[in-house]
Amino acid sequence: MKAKQLFALLLVTVLLLVGCTTGGETADKTEDKEALETTPNELEQEEPEATQGTAGEEEPAAQVDVEQKLTFAVLDDPDSLDPNYTLNTFGGCLFFTAFETLLKYDTENNLVNGVAEDYTVSDDGLVYTFTLRENAKWSDGSPLTAEDFVFAWKRVLDPEFASSAAHMMYPYIKNGEKAYNGEDGVTLDDVGITAVSDNVLEVTLETPCSFFPSLVATWTYSPVCKAVVEANEDWARDTTNYISNGPFKLVDYKLSEGLYLVKNEHHWNADNVKLETLNFKIMQDLNTALSAYEKGELDGMIRTPSAEIPNLRSRDDFHNMPQFSNTYWMINCTSPGLDNPLVRKALNLAIDRTSLIEDALQATYEPIMGHVPHGYIQADGEDFRIAGGDYDMLPTAQIEEAKALLVEAGYKEDLSDFPKLRLGYYTNDTAKKVAETLQQMYKQNLGIDMEIVSAEWTVFYDQTLQLDYDICAMGDLGTYMHPMAFLSTYVGDKPPLETGWRNPEYDRLVEEAVKEVDPAKADALLHEAEDLFMNDYPLLPLYSGSLPMLMKNYVTNWYYSPVGVYVFDQIEIVDH
Repeated sequence: MKAKQLFALLLVTVLLLVGCTTGGETADKTEDKEALETTPNELEQEEPEATQGTAGEEEPAAQVDVEQKLTFAVLDDPDSLDPNYTLNTFGGCLFFTAFETLLKYDTENNLVNGVAEDYTVSDDGLVYTFTLRENAKWSDGSPLTAEDFVFAWKRVLDPEFASSAAHMMYPYIKNGEKAYNGEDGVTLDDVGITAVSDNVLEVTLETPCSFFPSLVATWTYSPVCKAVVEANEDWARDTTNYISNGPFKLVDYKLSEGLYLVKNEHHWNADNVKLETLNFKIMQDLNTALSAYEKGELDGMIRTPSAEIPNLRSRDDFHNMPQFSNTYWMINCTSPGLDNPLVRKALNLAIDRTSLIEDALQATYEPIMGHVPHGYIQADGEDFRIAGGDYDMLPTAQIEEAKALLVEAGYKEDLSDFPKLRLGYYTNDTAKKVAETLQQMYKQNLGIDMEIVSAEWTVFYDQTLQLDYDICAMGDLGTYMHPMAFLSTYVGDKPPLETGWRNPEYDRLVEEAVKEVDPAKADALLHEAEDLFMNDYPLLPLYSGSLPMLMKNYVTNWYYSPVGVYVFDQIEIVDH
């Protein structure tokens, strides 16, 4: 059957003359470098006058003399510049602007055609056939072909490549999981990804998957230039030869400073991309970022300081963007004391999530007492989170119940024998505030002392993978609107986020849910899986909801979606 070109995403409350240029700088790259008059940390603007405008709102056309430049503050460095390798959300600003997937999101959160001009789905729902745009090119001007997609996706499925996003692909694509695990002699050559011709890509699934179009729109499914990667495995570390296919191209990156992109003149829709330069400044200190924003040195910032939200929320340049997300703290289920689920449950019950949100963070988040956040509507019309329940947790603290659980776990009533645990967080103002609040709550509610420790993100994340923590800050942003975006994170022996928790029955239920073609039965299997997970309390779920952002009113036609997509290709800077 013919697939529609436009899909609406359910929303609640919510990266030689033929092939790609290899080696050093191309002529295009050299010209880009020479054209730069400023470096990322030198970009400044005059203080703008306030004008009306919101995300996605149409504004009067920009005057000819208005400079089409955006400087936008983000929180941290990506842990990789390779879209096939990482799931780190700090890379989203690069991957959603420098790369383009087969399908993508527009400023109204609709799933629309990206580098694919059309696609069809077989009657049995197993075969997707994508037709690439004839004018699809890489940022060096060479043709982008279906073989580039085959090459990129098979990289994700190659266990030697060790992509943290492999679980977003191998359960769905035919023979993907067997090739990844080396089962039954199946190799990557047997995986259901085929270039039928230069501009036709055929993908065969294991079973029908209703949300596969949404998966295809995640950056994990981005193409990479086969010729470039084969010539240099470290291509993503070399900005002089960073070839991509999106509306913008990366020309400079300075660690802890920023990513600097310019318009990609070879993009198929370049005539309609008005923004000429795009500077993502890395600013971990939100108060410093806010000061720069108010001085006119920034046009926007991804997150505002929580303490300033009450003062900002009435302004028309403040945008509380709905998010399909869950902010939680992981519990190391192998740490002494924390290896007991009674203790982990007690630590959950001792948290006053309402006070954390309203008093400490002064935010508008929603308390969450499960893993999958609000936003996914089941086959029966009910929100998955509401149907799943709260796992004996309330938004407010349950102090006596928590103490009783600790005594049941074998500790003295005064908890004088309870081990001293570490609360770890990565360098981030909000995470620091949460750490301090949790420390205070555990002391006040249970009489437990906890030590606060912190590290830069890359060090912190490596520590979590090595289980070198007790309780640590983390969170998930669903990159597609489905419970699997969260539940698949803890499947298998080497999950992308590590708590030390394992359960083969959980793995089986998630696998069965992927294969189940009846939506209602799939929902039921996913609930069973979440029940197994949450009843062992390997997390401290805290809150979900929205992302408080600032964007100047003269920046129009932009959007940041509930699944973390930067829709910046249609931005226009109007007269101010």
